[in-house]
Amino acid sequence: MSMDIPTLKINENELQNLISFIYKHEEILKEFGGIKIQPTIECKLGLKRRRTNILLRPITEEIIKIGKDESIYHIKKIDQQIQESSEENYFGIDESTFWSSLSSSNINRKQLNVTLLSNKSFFCQRSARLSFDIHRLPNQSLLKLGGSKLTRQFVPCLKRAHGSGSIFPLHCNRERLFSINYHHEGGNHHWYIIPNHQRNNLNQLIQQQNSLFCIDHGQLLIDPQVLDKHHIRYHRIVQRPNEFVVLSTGTLAQFFAEDAGWSESISFALPSWIIEGHANSSCQCLFYQHSIDLNLFRHELIQKYIIQQLNYDKSLTLKGFLFLFY
Repeated sequence: MSMDIPTLKINENELQNLISFIYKHEEILKEFGGIKIQPTIECKLGLKRRRTNILLRPITEEIIKIGKDESIYHIKKIDQQIQESSEENYFGIDESTFWSSLSSSNINRKQLNVTLLSNKSFFCQRSARLSFDIHRLPNQSLLKLGGSKLTRQFVPCLKRAHGSGSIFPLHCNRERLFSINYHHEGGNHHWYIIPNHQRNNLNQLIQQQNSLFCIDHGQLLIDPQVLDKHHIRYHRIVQRPNEFVVLSTGTLAQFFAEDAGWSESISFALPSWIIEGHANSSCQCLFYQHSIDLNLFRHELIQKYIIQQLNYDKSLTLKGFLFLFY
């Protein structure tokens, strides 16, 4: 039930309008839930030459197996406070070793060993125009229709994997937006990507475990053998340094790191986020709250955005908008 997601090459000119490049490949993105993008050697990234010292306190959470029959794990907060992290200098862990170590009977608890830093980035916010800067993406995307008051809400999130086997649990991006994840340096990331069209199947599986945990907000980690057993379609990808992983709207994803490393991500929107009704979707837990005024995204403004910003002739009919809003 699994296969690797497609890998696309991107050149220097295409990287200047990355949102348009993703839009042109959106049918593949929706089918697989994600794509991997490899920049060519000519691509310029506007990275900081010097990085400020960052205080790193790992997330105070650990994983606990929730059942005897299935390798499904719950992410639980730890009572004690974890101080600034010291790196774990282990040899890189492979996929088979990672999952077998979790299912081993003598391991009941394991810390995530990661740090998330919102509004932190290794990209220069005022880099040269021809250099890629992750900060620009929200304003190049459909979110720009909400003006700077909206786009300023979407900032990079820097992610630190502190050592071998660091865990980033199952999650969906905020408000089911698209996201792009760039791997700066360190151990490879092993992604497991569940497309939006498999959500109902996954929810049914979690309910069968008599579990009320939400699949959207980092509360679960699921062994891919469980997905195979229950015929839930998912896709693998190994992300190496200097590669992007793009996740489609509504996609669920989890990954672990082979070794210590740095990556960062940011949210953005394409027209399908509105047109296909993803922006109106909600999860079953009380954590989820809409914070974007969807009235800002009128159909005539979306049409204009596609023509002027995406430079791509992709038909969007008035009938489709009437179906959505009425």
